[in-house]
Amino acid sequence: MKNVLFIVYYFPPMGGSGVQRSLKFAKYLKEFGWNPIILCPEPGAYQFFDESLEKELNQLDIEIHRVKANTPFHRFGGGKKSTGLVTGGLAKVLRKLSKRIYFPDNKKGWIEPSVNKGKEIIESGSIDLIFSSAPPFSNHLIAQSLNKATDIPYVLDYRDLFTGNHFDSGESENRVQKKQEMEKGWLNQSSGVIALDDYAAESIAKVSEQNPVNIKVIPHGFDPEDFLNKELSNLKYKEGKMNWLYSGLFYESNQPDVFLKAIYSLCDKNPDFKSKIHLHFQGGLDLRIKKLIKELNLEEIVSDYGYLSHDVSVANLLKADILWMISNFSENLQQIKTGKLFEYIGTKKPVLGLVHKGESSRLLNEYKIGYHAPPIVIDTVIEKIEEIFLLWKQNKFPLASSGLVQKYDRIKLTGELSVFFNEIVKNHEYSKT
Repeated sequence: MKNVLFIVYYFPPMGGSGVQRSLKFAKYLKEFGWNPIILCPEPGAYQFFDESLEKELNQLDIEIHRVKANTPFHRFGGGKKSTGLVTGGLAKVLRKLSKRIYFPDNKKGWIEPSVNKGKEIIESGSIDLIFSSAPPFSNHLIAQSLNKATDIPYVLDYRDLFTGNHFDSGESENRVQKKQEMEKGWLNQSSGVIALDDYAAESIAKVSEQNPVNIKVIPHGFDPEDFLNKELSNLKYKEGKMNWLYSGLFYESNQPDVFLKAIYSLCDKNPDFKSKIHLHFQGGLDLRIKKLIKELNLEEIVSDYGYLSHDVSVANLLKADILWMISNFSENLQQIKTGKLFEYIGTKKPVLGLVHKGESSRLLNEYKIGYHAPPIVIDTVIEKIEEIFLLWKQNKFPLASSGLVQKYDRIKLTGELSVFFNEIVKNHEYSKT
């Protein structure tokens, strides 16, 4: 069994999609001959904590090292403190302020203690590989520093882009140049990179000018074990109605307005439609969205469950009739920006994606039971909802593509990761002979 040191900031008891990728890799790696050893921070202030993910972690036989991280979230929050999601104008202001003060990100305060702890772990045992998942991109600097100190190869996992990140539009030229130089450094020193899709892989490769980057595409996925506890559902299913479910948070560029206005238009045009539909939301609706729902007179057909633990939220996916998502980023951004789509696919339920033409729409087509419409054209959204409603009434939904579903099984994806790890270690050993 080979040992891999995982450098992760987001890890249980923290909740959210950023936690799950590293947790699920760690969960299944032992099946493929790799023992994960986790290096992460002690919990500080964070949006949401998830007891179900923490319970899942505690059931695994995994060595975990938590360090005291000197970040604003630890100085402000002390021990585990839930803050909820900051949205709207305040979120914009805080993001801009943070970028002026911190580089590469506001987690930089955990770099030094993590490097020190990482050296201790390496000195006390046999580590064959270092794996860093970002954001935060301070994690990649930790991996780079440990490699310089020990010559152990490292792999960088990109859950998002660093240079060219769509959230960072409007950055100063000086900051962009600093990011590019920093990223070149850790890329050219790395032994491998994991990207979520081909678009990300190509973008990352362009940053490195010195050497070709060894990049492997491993997308997000779903854990089949998460679908075994249907009884945990708290979704209040409305019999005789088409139950729609949105899972997750709404961010600045992804708001439910076009969907809600399309539903309002259909209810106004056809009173029977309103009596046959119910909208469920899990993840939390902010005050602006709740106000919009009231203005559209949709309150009686909306249920808001707030933030739910991951096990309950997955059980709810299985209980709903149709799942929907929105990705209203620039049409030029061809990535699949939400991990929830892969979890939706794991349910084999009908899925509506309000997405621009690109990877998400292509995937929904391949799924066979996926439907999509541009997120900014309300008439097209209305037509697509009507089409789905008719299929539901007639019970004529096609079957999901089992081949596509299997492709995103996290066990299979972890197997692909292990093969990449093996190749890197073998190449590293060969280079030393």
